[in-house]
Amino acid sequence: MTIEHHENMFVSDNTISELNKLLLKYGMTQNQAKVFLYLSKTGIKTASEISKALDVPRTETYRLLDNLQEKGILFSIFGKPTQFKVVEINESIRILVDGEKNRIQELESGADDIIKLWNSVTKYAENKEKIDENKFQTLQGRNSILVKLEQMIKDSSQNILVLGTELDFRKFYHTDFIELLQKTKSDLKVLSDYNKERNHIFEDIPAKRIKKLEDVNRENFCFIIKDDSEVIFFISNVELKEKLAIWTDSRAFVITLRSLFNLLWTKSHYVDESSIQSTLEGEITFEHRLREIEQEKIILNYLQSVFKLTENEMTNKR
Repeated sequence: MTIEHHENMFVSDNTISELNKLLLKYGMTQNQAKVFLYLSKTGIKTASEISKALDVPRTETYRLLDNLQEKGILFSIFGKPTQFKVVEINESIRILVDGEKNRIQELESGADDIIKLWNSVTKYAENKEKIDENKFQTLQGRNSILVKLEQMIKDSSQNILVLGTELDFRKFYHTDFIELLQKTKSDLKVLSDYNKERNHIFEDIPAKRIKKLEDVNRENFCFIIKDDSEVIFFISNVELKEKLAIWTDSRAFVITLRSLFNLLWTKSHYVDESSIQSTLEGEITFEHRLREIEQEKIILNYLQSVFKLTENEMTNKR
């Protein structure tokens, strides 16, 4: 039994495969992850030993080692031949995360420069008539959907309508999605199944914002509407490995789904009917008083403007 084969017995193939997949999320390629994991469990090795153990060409092995050194998670030990050792796994992950954060900051800082340069380009099509377009965009995978969801909620200024079961939104539980919904100043309405006996993804949102979606009304619909102007509609298919959704600003599509939401909202009940009624009555009283104050302010502003005008006329006569 070779040394390499003996060392490979310490970790199962399934575990190595799972670790490889996870490291891809931290900016590594598949071969970089293979080299990193091999050195993590075997210790110090030469390029020749790595190449032979992983069945990777020698030139490719050196390139992969250079890549890992550039990431700051591998260092070389000079000698004849040169040996290589990776940084401890916990420290390596921290270095990779910090590197990704810095890369995102660079992208964000460079965005303004790109926009300024683009705005400086002569617009060759200014004389063309603007055509109303119905744009559609396919969103595949949790991250791409989440980015669009967060953008919609942040940009919302009027209303946000959410319809879907707890199962539909479970993958967004430990993200900023729910927190953004909590903080939004828009008129938020959520239609979802609800069970007091278990934790629910929308449990931290005020009960006055949530109504219970009855079983007969679910029909596998799941969508989020922002300001009656755009919508993300989730595609339900058990055969799909990744979550799939469609984003569109098609007015006909948005209005249709908004009408469906309003119909279901009217027919549904709040998750906590007992405490809602007094709250709503308090809101009505508050809103009524607010309108009175606004009307009083308009009258006072008008009188003030008239008073100033009269005062100016008196001064001119003198």
